[in-house]
Amino acid sequence: MKKKIKALEVEISSLNELLNAYKENDEKYRQLFEKESDSVVVFDAETYLIEEVNAAAKTLFGFSEKEFLNLSALRIFSKNEETIQKIHEVTQGCLTQNHVIFQHFVKKDESVFPGAMYAGSFVLKGREKIFGAIRDTTDKQQMAEKLRESQEQLFQAQKMEALGTLVAGVAHEINNPINLIMYNTPLVRRIWQDFKPVLKDAARKNPRKKYGGLTYAFLDQHLDQMISDMDLAAKRVETIVGRLKDFARKSSVFDKADMSIYDAVHNSLRLAQSTLKKSNVEVRLRLAENIPLIKGHLQSIEQVILNLIINAIEAIDHDHGIISINADYDQQSQNIYLSLDDNGKGVEPSIHEKIFDPFYTEKQAQGGTGLGLSVSYSIVKAHDGKIACVSQKGKGAIFNISLPVQPGKKLIKVLIADDDHALQKLMYKVLLKEGHYHIEKAFNGTEALIKLGTYLPDLLILDLFMPQMNGLEVCKTIVKEEKLSKMEVIIITGSPQSNELQMIKDIGFKHIFTKPFDIKKFVKDIERIVT
Repeated sequence: MKKKIKALEVEISSLNELLNAYKENDEKYRQLFEKESDSVVVFDAETYLIEEVNAAAKTLFGFSEKEFLNLSALRIFSKNEETIQKIHEVTQGCLTQNHVIFQHFVKKDESVFPGAMYAGSFVLKGREKIFGAIRDTTDKQQMAEKLRESQEQLFQAQKMEALGTLVAGVAHEINNPINLIMYNTPLVRRIWQDFKPVLKDAARKNPRKKYGGLTYAFLDQHLDQMISDMDLAAKRVETIVGRLKDFARKSSVFDKADMSIYDAVHNSLRLAQSTLKKSNVEVRLRLAENIPLIKGHLQSIEQVILNLIINAIEAIDHDHGIISINADYDQQSQNIYLSLDDNGKGVEPSIHEKIFDPFYTEKQAQGGTGLGLSVSYSIVKAHDGKIACVSQKGKGAIFNISLPVQPGKKLIKVLIADDDHALQKLMYKVLLKEGHYHIEKAFNGTEALIKLGTYLPDLLILDLFMPQMNGLEVCKTIVKEEKLSKMEVIIITGSPQSNELQMIKDIGFKHIFTKPFDIKKFVKDIERIVT
């Protein structure tokens, strides 16, 4: 009996050891399960009911543990039929253990994200279970997309570089013979005009005589037009050669200086003014305030904007055309964003990349060369920027340009209020050449106050005596406006002894310049005052 009791005690002790080992292993499993960085979901292979989840799964999907345990696993999959088929293949042994199932998953808030589920099966208490370790691959997909975009941009840049070399050679080879044709064509026309009377006399004597296989009557009727057509064709080739040179030329683009995007947009609109009037297209302009300077070649950026404006006009085939030009500055990315969109016929998405290739055009019948956008692409890339098209056929097109800003000099907004048009024009011209001033003009005191409220300049150059409201009255209004308290004011006058000038000094305005003044010194003094 004692032996049996002893044996039973040993058996119980062994069972306790096994139980303790089991608890220890279970605790280790539980710790590993909970600390797993991937989101682990365990569910029944037949009912799909979720039986166990770890902390990462609750965080990723947004469900509590209680919500999860009353949920079908199909709730978190976006493509149920495809997923069920994959799970079936796992349970049937068609797939190896830890097979990766790529698909989209659904969170509690119904948002969808791309992911990968490392799936496998095991048997517990006679029922087959599926465990899935789910990993959110959103960041990887974004990185892959950025890598793809970078590769495409590199490919495009390399293609443009190679084409630039080729085009430069072609343009050079064409340039000399076309110049010769253009030089000789007017000479041939003059010779023909001088020689026509001689041929006319010869034709009277022998009407059937031919010159180059043609009768005098035919030459008299058609040769002038033939020479004109030759001249027109030669000039057309010259234009194409010029554009080829622009495409290949880089020296002017890299001859950069401080420039304002405001000036580039306004100058381009002036150049396109006659075309806009003829087409009856409305331009809507929205340029954000305080856009800083970029280091760039002003004429090249103007060419890009002008090309886009002309393309937009040509794409509008109805009588209510609208072109919107928007410019903004993102301080975080340190980029200027310029967009131009129209309500024209649009571009097929399938050719968005092709439209920047040289000689690609859908306007061959209208004389298009396919160089405008390729030249624009080359210029933008030379400024370390990006250009892209967003469009659908029949729904207009949007061209987006991003350009990095030039660190250093801040763009200074100036309002010149003076009724002397000649002096105002001179100040405008010399300040514009400095490259970091954005300038507005007013011709009387009332107009100056209106623009002060909307334009909010950094500097006001104010004439003392103007129509409607003089400089003193403007200054009295300025001191009452809190939003204008940081604005610098320069008073210019031809009457240094006037009572109004003394009153302005008493108010607190000290920067006084007497006309006439040295304009170069004036610009240097402005630089000192505003910096």
